[in-house]
Amino acid sequence: MFVEALELFKIMMVNPFVKPDNYTYPSVLKACGGLGRINDGKMLHAHLTKAGILSSDVVVTSSLVGAYAKCTMFNYAIQLFDEMLERDVACWNTVITCFYQDGQCEKALEMFDEMKKAGFEPDSVTFTTVLSACARLLDLERGKTIHGELMRSDLLYDDFVCSALVDMYGKCRCLEMAKAVFERMPQKSVVSWNSMVAGYSLQGDSVSCIDLFRRLIVQGVKPTLTTLSSLLVACSRSADLRRGKFVHGYIVRNNVEPDIFIGTTLIDLYHKCYCVQSADRVFEKMPKTNVVVWNVMISGYVTLGHYFEAFELFTEMRNVGVRPDAITLTSILTACSQLGTLGQGKEIHRSYIEGKLDSNEIVMGALLDMIYVFVIGSLSSIKSCDYYSGHAGETSH
Repeated sequence: MFVEALELFKIMMVNPFVKPDNYTYPSVLKACGGLGRINDGKMLHAHLTKAGILSSDVVVTSSLVGAYAKCTMFNYAIQLFDEMLERDVACWNTVITCFYQDGQCEKALEMFDEMKKAGFEPDSVTFTTVLSACARLLDLERGKTIHGELMRSDLLYDDFVCSALVDMYGKCRCLEMAKAVFERMPQKSVVSWNSMVAGYSLQGDSVSCIDLFRRLIVQGVKPTLTTLSSLLVACSRSADLRRGKFVHGYIVRNNVEPDIFIGTTLIDLYHKCYCVQSADRVFEKMPKTNVVVWNVMISGYVTLGHYFEAFELFTEMRNVGVRPDAITLTSILTACSQLGTLGQGKEIHRSYIEGKLDSNEIVMGALLDMIYVFVIGSLSSIKSCDYYSGHAGETSH
């Protein structure tokens, strides 16, 4: 109840008989971070600096670092951390997480090493974050090293740590190790099931994914949208229509409200399996405010050679006010090149130069491909005309 906490704190601040102490501030800072109220956090920062509390209380300072991180003010969080004379595990975790969330995974792993050199013992939060960094970097060797450190600690059976291990091994395509960690887990939460399913999904192994799904249901674990999305991705990658329909049937029978990932993956699955009508039905039921939904339909039509349907959908997309992006243009320009409609391709290119999409490498590649196809076609026509003209001349002679 972050709002209520801050309201109470404001009343407390004007109360002449009671003042906040070092136990109050961490809770208030947590509320600021939870609500994303960076201005309140900065005001509190100024107050704490004037009162001399930041230099004397590591818990309060660590909480302020956490508040800045929650508000995605990573630079402020890291700068404050660098100025701390005394640190605790919580602030190390916050800074490691800052680097990870900012996409600086190598830096997160560097901070992990510095934390250990400084004599701090990593906890479950630390290991979960650094294993996630290894997964994002696809750094299997570093992940194995961290796994070795875990073998010597009491955190090997922590659910979040094990799930991160499974996820890391899965993303690094080391499924035997992922399975070994997963099967040793005494309690398997839906997070760990999802990590394992996602690992097989990356390989397009729909058989193993569905086997895991059946086990998950038997053990009474309720699948999430992430579970279902990973299952459908596996079926789509392997063009496994039968198992894909099984998952779709589960979604319908259990009144699961599909999100955009499930909807678009279903469309992709049906297109890959040449079930255009099924893809159309899924598309009709989806909200059409997101360009991704239109892209997957247009791309599917183009892949199957239904170029006129792709053009119709492209026109409808613009009519409802959804702005095409680079992926849309790439698909529709491919259709132009296949139909030989250079004029229409030029018109599409001209219409979206203002959106600066012409500088996109993918769009430029599609444009070049269209022009190349047109030029080759024109040259072929000219050669054919020359051939027949020559023979006609021979005949007349």
